[in-house]
Amino acid sequence: MAKQKAGLLRAALVIGGTAVAALLSKKENRDKLLEEYNKAKQDPKAYADNAKEKAANLQQVAKEEINKAKEDPESYKANLTQKVQEKAAPIKEKLSKNDNVQEDVQNFDDEGGANNIHIVTDADVAAKNPNAVSKDDLK
Repeated sequence: MAKQKAGLLRAALVIGGTAVAALLSKKENRDKLLEEYNKAKQDPKAYADNAKEKAANLQQVAKEEINKAKEDPESYKANLTQKVQEKAAPIKEKLSKNDNVQEDVQNFDDEGGANNIHIVTDADVAAKNPNAVSKDDLK
């Protein structure tokens, strides 16, 4: 039993450490964290009060949204759908202009390296390999 708890604790520490490392891998995130830490260090009481105030405001906004949804679910759903469509319209228009989506090739960066992902599609494989079998042929 104790071994299981130790293993669970070890796994939690590894996962938590990995998440923190990933978050802090970018310099801008490290700078933001350091700035917040310095604010809290200068005046802990005021910082704690400010955090409580923000949490209370967020809680109030959440309650208002829940009440709106409870009052008239259909209207709320329609309003939310309309907002999403308005936000998506420019992206949809941009994609419709470029019928053929082209791949953005970016160089590796030293701040996490997320920009060096290369996506290979079935069409790419089939174009390069004349012996490739289609998924439809396997059915």
